[in-house]
Formats: sequence, C-alpha cells, structure tokens
Amino acid sequence: MTNGEGARRRRRAGTVVGGVVGFAALLTSGCGTADGSGDRPEWDEIDDYTFTLEYFGGDCEAKSEGAWRITVEGGEATAAEPLNAAARRSSWAEGAPTLVELHDNALGVRADGAYDTVDIDHVNDGWGRRPAGVHYVDLDDGGYEGCETYTDFVPTADAG
Repeated sequence: MTNGEGARRRRRAGTVVGGVVGFAALLTSGCGTADGSGDRPEWDEIDDYTFTLEYFGGDCEAKSEGAWRITVEGGEATAAEPLNAAARRSSWAEGAPTLVELHDNALGVRADGAYDTVDIDHVNDGWGRRPAGVHYVDLDDGGYEGCETYTDFVPTADAG
C-alpha cells in the first residue's frame, strides 16, 4: 500500500494484518463513520449473533482473502474463528468488527468519496433487514476492487 492510499483510507488501529492488509485497511477504516445523523439507512440491529465475514480481492466471486465466523455479544465482537488459510495468517489488533462497524465504515468510505463506487447490499429475511455485503471500486492509482460479504447470520439464543 502506498502512502497516498494509506492517507486516503485513514486506517485505524485494528486493521487486519497479514494476507489481507490492503483490503482490510479499507474495511476497518474510520473514514467519516456514520454518526447517527440520518446517513445510515434504518435496519434491524441485534446485539447477540454470529455471522461469517469474508474478504475478496476483486469482485465477490474472486479468490477469498480471508473468512471468519464472528461471534457478537452485547454489540461487541467476542470471538473470530478463522475459516480458511488466509484468515489463519491474519488477525485484528483490536478485535474483529461487528456488522454495525462494517456497515458504518462502508457508509463512511462512501461519504468521504475515497472510492469511486461503494455498493452496500442488504438482505431482509426472517431476522429483519441488515447489511449483507459491500463492493468497492477505485479507478485512481492503478485501480482497486474489493468485496466483503456477511453471510450465515444467526441470532444467538439470548438475542431479543
């Protein structure tokens, strides 16, 4: 990652290290995160759940750059189980992200204009509406494309 890209993405501590550094820097950045000022589309937040987070370098059909099963309790990520070799070579300095953090970070990147395109997908199923993934495209500095997906969402027994 060049100094210019690092400045544009304004990474926070907690960026995934290892094989997914470049893409994860964007995903865990604090770029203008939504502050509740009405920028965030309404969705059903649950405090206790598990989900699978997967990063892709390129479109969402590209090779996985890491997949984790993340457990969230009381609105905080409490565990991140690596699901593939790329994930086993990586970690988060300050803990794994929650769906709320991932969603807010994507909204912040979109608001800051750090990427040319930031498409946020949502799903509305038996557990309500929530983010399902984000696709990023940057045409500057040689171009960059990345995707993250949030699948296998299950509220835990204590959710309510």
